Amino acid sequence: MRMKTEKISRLVLYGLVAIVLVVFGLFFMIGFDHPYVENSNYNAPALTDLVLLLMLLLVVGTIGVTAWAAWTALKKRDKSKAWDNNVPVRRISYSVILGVLLLMVLAFLLGSSSTMFVNGKPYADTFWLKTADMFIISSIVLLVVAAVVVIFGATRYYRRKEK
Repeated sequence: MRMKTEKISRLVLYGLVAIVLVVFGLFFMIGFDHPYVENSNYNAPALTDLVLLLMLLLVVGTIGVTAWAAWTALKKRDKSKAWDNNVPVRRISYSVILGVLLLMVLAFLLGSSSTMFVNGKPYADTFWLKTADMFIISSIVLLVVAAVVVIFGATRYYRRKEK
């Protein structure tokens, strides 16, 4: 018996929310106020490694699922069918993939590599500073683009009525 995609999606969402709530609940309830050994002005929560592991697993899992979904979508799609209901689906797919890759490359190249002070100590690893900037910049740009597209789509009904 196959489950509907909507049900699988809902179960995954609820499962991830439950895991995140449990991990962050434990993080804040168990040993959150432990002072840092080298400087007692800072906290060193006991379960920081658990939160970092969860974030790493979520990022790696997201990248894996995204790559798998893109691969299967491109593999299963009918190569002769570039248009579907007068929509250029192939052109849109390739434009989105190339656009996101271009955005990430540009954000990496334009990202700052200025030294930061983390817990009072300088951090100057150029690759990771640029990588962090890449994700921040590309996330902001993609959120703004998504908001503009949603607003444009919502006004479609008003544009139709005027014609």
